[in-house]
Amino acid sequence: MHRRLLLLLAESPVHAGGSEARGAVDLPIQREAGTGLPVIWGQSLKGALRQTARDAGWAEAECTAVFGSPPPRRDVPAAGTFPTGTAANDGVPAANPAPPRTPAAPMAPPSRVLTKGAVSVGDAQLLAFPVATLRNLYAWATGELLLSRLRRKLALLGVPDTATTVIGGPALADGAVAGASGWATSHAQVLGPFLATVTHEPAVRSLGAALANLTCPTSPVFEFTRTKMTSDLLVADHTTLGELTQTGTDVVARVQLYEKAKTVANGPFYSEHLPAETVLAAVLAGTSAELLDRLCTLVDNQPITLGGDETIGKGLLWCRVHTAATATTALTTDTEPTTTATPTATSSTAADTANAPAHPAPAPTRAMPAPPKPGPRPGAGAPQAGGGRRG
Repeated sequence: MHRRLLLLLAESPVHAGGSEARGAVDLPIQREAGTGLPVIWGQSLKGALRQTARDAGWAEAECTAVFGSPPPRRDVPAAGTFPTGTAANDGVPAANPAPPRTPAAPMAPPSRVLTKGAVSVGDAQLLAFPVATLRNLYAWATGELLLSRLRRKLALLGVPDTATTVIGGPALADGAVAGASGWATSHAQVLGPFLATVTHEPAVRSLGAALANLTCPTSPVFEFTRTKMTSDLLVADHTTLGELTQTGTDVVARVQLYEKAKTVANGPFYSEHLPAETVLAAVLAGTSAELLDRLCTLVDNQPITLGGDETIGKGLLWCRVHTAATATTALTTDTEPTTTATPTATSSTAADTANAPAHPAPAPTRAMPAPPKPGPRPGAGAPQAGGGRRG
């Protein structure tokens, strides 16, 4: 079995839709049942990769060889099945509303033999989550579990253990650890809606450099992201990381309007998105190295579109694909920030010290409650959940 590591960096918010509403959120993102962490399921990622291949001009036979037979589809309703002149269409009640339509019957089972694809696509699991901060605007939060998963993925590729030691984050009971000394001040740091005590550990800087090398495409336009990830990566404890991923997603209120009257037909309903700058990792495996590498060459250093709301700019992700050799190089090559890039590792250390209170009180790790998600209006309707393409 041949394997490659796929890293995804969100350029815009991503809505890979979950199966059912969660609390006030009508259209939540996909999450792991056991940990509650955001994830993009393999079938959603596979569907996005298949569509990318089609958009690149691959023949249907090539797509079938790599991804397998397309999923079965239902019959398209006959002409005239959808009523016109109804309030849902133009905002004016119809004089003679059409009778309710009968749901389309499923297609008969296909007689052809389904083909198994040569490439399997794993779940894209969270690696680093962007968090709003007062220092340097934002930072990426990761944790022991996320780093352990990445190390296991690298082991599947055949990367030697000696090269993955840099991925091992420090064990934490509470708070967070940063590689840049400016994060470790006499007062707590704001991480999203919480306050957390941040300590300094130089090894986290090397960890940030390794993740930057793995994640960022090779184009010079990602130089700022490489530099910032090196300086502003935080390793948080399990509880803090879990709460940040629950409260730090984008939740957007939307309404559906009547086409002509432009008044509200349904809503508001609330849609959840992974924020821009989120980093995820998945394993691609294949029985054919040639077909696997053909797919990897197509998406490496390129963007793909995944999930719902793509017509309004959502779901854009940059891809970086690694073999065991390129991953080893990325892990063992340190990335030092340039003198002109911002933010620097210690640029605000003096300012932080000067602004610290004379007798700082012990900083609570979570002193600020998370703001509640807005609730839907009574009787508001919402469309069906789900935003990811199926593979």
